[in-house]
Amino acid sequence: MTRSIEPLMDFFLREKGESVSVNGVQLMALIRDATDKIQSTDEKIIRSATPLQTGDFIDYRNERYLLTSQIDQNNNSCRGRMRTCNYSIAFNFNGNVKWFDGIVEGKTFSIDAGNIISMPDGTITVILQDNADTRDIALSQRFYNTHQPFKVKGIDRTVNGIIKLSCSLDSISTAYDDVENNIVDRWKYEIAHTYALTIDNRTTANVLINDILQLNVTATDNGSPMVNPAITFTSSDSNVVSVDNKGMVMGVEAGQATITAALTYHPTVQATIQITTVETQTHTYTISITGNPTIKVGQSASYVSHIYDNGIEVFDQSVVWSLRNQDNSTPVMGSITASTGNSATVKAGSSSSYYNKYIVLTATLSSDPTVTIEKTIQLKSLI
Repeated sequence: MTRSIEPLMDFFLREKGESVSVNGVQLMALIRDATDKIQSTDEKIIRSATPLQTGDFIDYRNERYLLTSQIDQNNNSCRGRMRTCNYSIAFNFNGNVKWFDGIVEGKTFSIDAGNIISMPDGTITVILQDNADTRDIALSQRFYNTHQPFKVKGIDRTVNGIIKLSCSLDSISTAYDDVENNIVDRWKYEIAHTYALTIDNRTTANVLINDILQLNVTATDNGSPMVNPAITFTSSDSNVVSVDNKGMVMGVEAGQATITAALTYHPTVQATIQITTVETQTHTYTISITGNPTIKVGQSASYVSHIYDNGIEVFDQSVVWSLRNQDNSTPVMGSITASTGNSATVKAGSSSSYYNKYIVLTATLSSDPTVTIEKTIQLKSLI
């Protein structure tokens, strides 16, 4: 004679139950793998003393599940089938991007027969919770999954609590889609960001043991300086060179280490500098040039040299300026109209034949001609 689990529900929950979160509410539940014909590794059966509804989100063992069907409900418990939300999908509502946890499958199941129904290549089914946000999803709306674009071809709302989307492969919009981050039409409503990071102390520097060196970092977004950017500093060997979260470097013992600066929220944007810890300091000069990378023909632009000694900017050195065509042809398509030991004014030639060609401005350290830096400048039309 088979005994019902219902009278023993409290006992089983207390002794065998596990903590889960149902729509953000903590409770105890019994979880087991599905055992019927349509079982799969991401399918489980949940039983709880608390009512469950199709479409509930269940967080269990660091994974999110969607309750895809309520099997039965008795006086003492409720039982349902839940499946892992295997993808998070972004839908773009006229610039308002909303992410949804859901189930994406390239094949579907027949619950009645318990067998797999094949789907045409390039089509998927997306199962989402039915809520106020997902109800805004419309036919022909596009989205990305695994860096591939899809279009909604059908919407099934016949099951209370969930929405099923029938979707097919679509084409990429190279002008608007953020393919890398799986966001459709992102650049239609947002400005595309191009970040850059440089360490102003140049690529190498020396520091004395137990002495400090402040790293100066410049971050830009689409060429414009960022105000107080969040930057993370790391050392390849903190036993040789240490660095704090403000870019303050200290020599610990003789040797070399690489310091990496990265934008905290865009960690692939990086710059590095090789630091050598020394017992006695020697001069190691480097130069950088700041100024506009383009000049319109017939117009002028100013450039400034910055001289560093072991990564620290110094002001007791000067440079000699020179100008040439990038391809070393003659005559030079511009001229240096004024210069000092650390600044120069460059005027571009006025010929239309110079459009989109390049000149090279060179700064050479007066005290050591082997130390030099070049800046390539593009000549642009007046329009």
